[in-house]
Amino acid sequence: MPKFKLKALAVSLASIVVLLAMTACGGLTARPTQQTLTVMTYNIYVGAPPHELLNVMSPNEIPQKVAEFYQAYRASDFPGRAAAIAKIIKKSEPDIIGLQEISEIRRQSPSDGKRMPPNADDLEEDFLKVLMTKLKDEGLDYKEAGKVKTFDLEMPMPTNAEGTSFDDIRLTDHDVILVRSDIAVSDATAKKYETEFPVGALELSVPRGYVAVDATVDGVKYRVVNTHLEFFSPKVRLGQTEELIASLKDQKLPVILMGDFNTKAPEGDAYKAIRAAGYTDMWQADSGAGYTCCQPDLTNEMSQLNESDGRIDLIFTKGAPLRRSATITTYTVGDELEERSASRRWPSDHAGVVAELPIVR
Repeated sequence: MPKFKLKALAVSLASIVVLLAMTACGGLTARPTQQTLTVMTYNIYVGAPPHELLNVMSPNEIPQKVAEFYQAYRASDFPGRAAAIAKIIKKSEPDIIGLQEISEIRRQSPSDGKRMPPNADDLEEDFLKVLMTKLKDEGLDYKEAGKVKTFDLEMPMPTNAEGTSFDDIRLTDHDVILVRSDIAVSDATAKKYETEFPVGALELSVPRGYVAVDATVDGVKYRVVNTHLEFFSPKVRLGQTEELIASLKDQKLPVILMGDFNTKAPEGDAYKAIRAAGYTDMWQADSGAGYTCCQPDLTNEMSQLNESDGRIDLIFTKGAPLRRSATITTYTVGDELEERSASRRWPSDHAGVVAELPIVR
């Protein structure tokens, strides 16, 4: 046996003896008591702006809008972006993750000429399934704790240049909570807001909602809530915020509230309403501006997250047993060049946000 291998073996045996001695003396435990609760919120983006499908003046505009949306979605390379997101999650090691825009894309060929109710069932891509596979590829073990389905839209798309042949494209949107597999969860709730944004040209309204679970981490139970509020209308967004606050008013557990709130901190009306209800924004000023929105194109050479769009992806707490004088660490993810996918795309049009919360055990 070569000498360097004998030396390495001797070091390894010596290390084992030291570790055994430390364990016997109480100097080392199998799993140290966790000192922080790490949470992440991330809008992972369908790959094309969903609101473009809704920003129509006439039903006649729909097929072309759908074609543009579909082409942009396909070009965005979600499997590649999901691989980049999985690497970000591995680096940050969150205990709990709130995800928005977890999409399912289905297709029906040919179109049956019906938009409602959605009935296309040929599944092209399931974002959650793809992401969970990428997480496993990174050696990570997360599980779905809760999910809420929000909007479910189906619209026709031309399949030839003459516009005489059509397929139906269906987009189903979810907000999801993931937790580490060793975290116990219970009391999962999926709720849609009564306040919805009406789209007159399409004769429908856009539902939003929230998903909530009880999650127990190292003996401490939290109510974890993940939401995605309305983009188009501040009035609708505020109404949804008021519903959310009311639903948590009598909550006895410490609350971790996160999501894409589409309200600019600190001046947005919905942001102010949440703060007035006793929630603390976990973002730390010394962590930087924290802009989370929005890349105009996933292939930008430089990040274009900016002050105009602001900080809209947020993590709040209420009643959380934070250690006094302890440091809260917060930071954005997915906004550095080295975090882009192998195809040189940003993981999302948003940055994610991570908060490491020092918890009293």
